[in-house]
Amino acid sequence: MPNQSQAHTAQSSKLLAQLARLGAPATSDTLPCFAERLSRLFGLGDTMTLDAATSYRARQPGSVQSAMVDKLTDELATTRRALIRRIQGWADELEFDDEPELEPALNAWLALQRKVAANSRQLRDKVRKSMKDQGQNLARLAELDAVFDHTMASYTSQVFSNLSQVLEQRFQQLQTSSEQHQTQGQAPDNWFHRYCEDAQALLLAELDVRLEPALGLLEACHNEVNNTP
Repeated sequence: MPNQSQAHTAQSSKLLAQLARLGAPATSDTLPCFAERLSRLFGLGDTMTLDAATSYRARQPGSVQSAMVDKLTDELATTRRALIRRIQGWADELEFDDEPELEPALNAWLALQRKVAANSRQLRDKVRKSMKDQGQNLARLAELDAVFDHTMASYTSQVFSNLSQVLEQRFQQLQTSSEQHQTQGQAPDNWFHRYCEDAQALLLAELDVRLEPALGLLEACHNEVNNTP
């Protein structure tokens, strides 16, 4: 499996590249370093919970089971393929009496975004739960991941909710551009098809970012299997 930090950087960069292409404001270079930004999300209570997680010891930790790790890895791959198929056909059921409208299109995209979020979260929870029976190291990592997941849940939800605003602006931009071209006597273009492709690409990038935590946990499980005599 690829190095997790490199993979996370690549997936995050892919999502940021999609946002930049769709006209989202660029991230300011004056932001503090990652460690400082992360520390702002942790209050005193979170810090105490994190400290408890770092010293966590399972009562009956068990041992690492490679079969379980392989099963969960296959499940992640299956989940990802199924979601990709849904995303690729997200606009197939959209119907309009006349010109495409923003609200039904955006609502369909938001419904699928919620499914992506829910499935990713369920898979992460399942991997984490299984790790508590896979030895002390993985049990402790599961506790740490639970703390980070809980602490960052609100921030993560807020960040991903902003993607719909980018799509709304993109819809209006493409629609206005098409109307201007027709006013100038140019042939109408299939601007809504381009919008659907943009929305699809953005959600595919989000999917990979959302699956990164589960993928990282599974990479740790594989490493533990390989390092266990």
